[in-house]
Amino acid sequence: MESAAISTSALDLLLLLRGSEPEGLGRADQVSYQIETAILMGILTEGDRLPTESVLAGELGISPITLRQSLAALRTKGLIETSRGRSGGSVIRRQIEFTDSQLQDKLRETSTEALRDLGDLGAAIASMSARLAAGRADQKNVEHLEDLARRHRDSADERARRRMDSRFHVAVSIAAQSSRLTSAALQLEAELMTLWWGRSGQADNYGKSVEEHAAIVDAIRARDADAAASAAERHSRNETEYLIEQHLRLTMRPEEGA
Repeated sequence: MESAAISTSALDLLLLLRGSEPEGLGRADQVSYQIETAILMGILTEGDRLPTESVLAGELGISPITLRQSLAALRTKGLIETSRGRSGGSVIRRQIEFTDSQLQDKLRETSTEALRDLGDLGAAIASMSARLAAGRADQKNVEHLEDLARRHRDSADERARRRMDSRFHVAVSIAAQSSRLTSAALQLEAELMTLWWGRSGQADNYGKSVEEHAAIVDAIRARDADAAASAAERHSRNETEYLIEQHLRLTMRPEEGA
């Protein structure tokens, strides 16, 4: 397998995922969860080479022994492969996949109240991120947002499209030049990711999302903070309403998810 070292930006995002893991996990399992989530979100992709164990352990603030336990768990799941020697290291082997029934079960079991709560948080993060990005984003940030919006628009695969949508949201927070907002956006998107896949194969709100992404990018490019905040909040609220609608369809007519 051909491999390439992960970028500094990918490593930064991986580190910001700390805190997204479920409560009660030991440190090794927390790190495994961080890396799995980064793979799920497309931050780490097939062929990406992780830093050396000593470097990665130092960045994560854990001992090499703890890191080796985490990597061993990921190898058992077939997500990474590790080779030894000067050119060795751990390489991402494959993307994480879930069955439709697993995803539908998760969406069905998440209450309307929980979805609404996630939506409120998402709208707050999105609005403030876009407002700040309109004043702080540089040309590289704007070009990155344009690229993600274009890749989302042009993707024919639903799950790949959702990954692009998720990365777009995080990129707006990055453009806001706020590490705390970026961390919050990452952790929220990690939680929402598989909920969005719970209706895989069904018609979605793709066209509306394409338009809303364009409105957000246009406002940030124009340095219009109010318009950017409004467009981002509207996009987040619309996504929440759509997600709740899909949840209700599954709970009221469970045979559709069979």
